[in-house]
Amino acid sequence: MSLKEVARSYGHTAGVTTLAAGYNSRDALLLSGSDDRTCRIWDTRTNKSVGKISGFVDDVAAVDFVGENSIAVACGPTICIYDQRSVGINAQAPDTTAKIKQADNDSEIMAMSTRGDFIAYVDEDGHLSVCDVTDPENPARFTGAHEELASCVCFHPEEAIVATGGCDNQVRIWDIASEETVSIFKPHPVGDANRLVNPPFVYALDFAPYEDCTVVSGHADGRMMCSSDDGSFSWHECHGYSISA
Repeated sequence: MSLKEVARSYGHTAGVTTLAAGYNSRDALLLSGSDDRTCRIWDTRTNKSVGKISGFVDDVAAVDFVGENSIAVACGPTICIYDQRSVGINAQAPDTTAKIKQADNDSEIMAMSTRGDFIAYVDEDGHLSVCDVTDPENPARFTGAHEELASCVCFHPEEAIVATGGCDNQVRIWDIASEETVSIFKPHPVGDANRLVNPPFVYALDFAPYEDCTVVSGHADGRMMCSSDDGSFSWHECHGYSISA
C-alpha cells in the first residue's frame, strides 16, 4: 500500500515534536507542539491554524485534548491546561485554567496521554504519574519507575491500565487502582552484540486490539515488538533506523 500527501499546513518556525488528534465534537481538529515553543490548533478541513499559544519558556514536549473543552500542553516540569474556546490565532496567550506540576518541580515531563478528564505523564527520571484535571493539585505518582528516562505513555481505551516505555528498553503495564507495575516486557538481544546500532530504547507504544498482543512498541533499533502475558515477539528490521511515533 502506498500513501500520498493530500495536504500540507504551515505555521511553526521550528521542528514539530508532538501531535494529537481531536475526538468526538473535535474530530476535525489537530494539535501540534514545536521547538519554536508554541502550540497550535489546526482545522483539518481547511488545513489552517485556528489557534496559537505562545510564551512557553522551553520546547513543547507533548500536547493533547483533555475533557470536553480543554487542551493540555507539557513544557519542562509543568502541564498547562487551557480552555480551547479561549485560544485565538492572533490573540494574547490565554490564561491557564489549571497547572499540573512535578512533585520535585525539576524533572522534565517527556510525554503524556489523556482519557476523559485524566492525564497520564512520564518524566526524565522514569516516573509515571496520573492526574485528574479537575483536581490538578493532587497528581498520583505511581510506585516504582523505569531505570532510565521514560519516553512514552498510553492509556488503555477501556481498561484501567496504562503502558509506558523508556530508555531502559522496557515496556511496563501499570494498574491504575493499585498504582503499581503489573507487567514488564523487554526485547530479546538481536544479532551481533558489537554491531553499531541504536539500543532498543522504547520510543513509541500503543495498546493493540489482538488477543495475543496486549501492547505494541516501536524501538530505537528499528524493531517493533508485540507483548502480552504469554511473552513477546519482535519484527527486527521494520525500519532502518529508530521508530519515533
